[in-house]
Amino acid sequence: MSQAPLGIGVDVVALDRMKDALDTSGEVFARKVFTPYERQQAEKQASPVTYLAMTFAAKEAIFKTLGIGWGSGVEFSQVEIRQGPHGEPYAVLRGRFAEVASERGVARVLLSLSSDDGVAVAVALVSGA
Repeated sequence: MSQAPLGIGVDVVALDRMKDALDTSGEVFARKVFTPYERQQAEKQASPVTYLAMTFAAKEAIFKTLGIGWGSGVEFSQVEIRQGPHGEPYAVLRGRFAEVASERGVARVLLSLSSDDGVAVAVALVSGA
């Protein structure tokens, strides 16, 4: 059985903007937006800012796939970006975000992440059964 596309989202984040957010708000921003796993993974990267910018862009792109806004009771930390065995990104949905996605028939989230020349970009596609 094939899966029907439900939505697509894209987001671009300037690396200097992410660095400024981290420098200005530090742990408050990081704890609000990134899960403990994501923060730990960032520390292992050659460029933590690039990693976090791509992660942030992925979350924004996923939100856009379903047109979910803050009034839905969702939080950035309810979407966690992980890496599969070959480095491929995937999303783990939790809490209210997972409920909304399920209500809308989401069976799968596909992600593509990249960075170059001072920007990070993410494209997300959600599909259902």
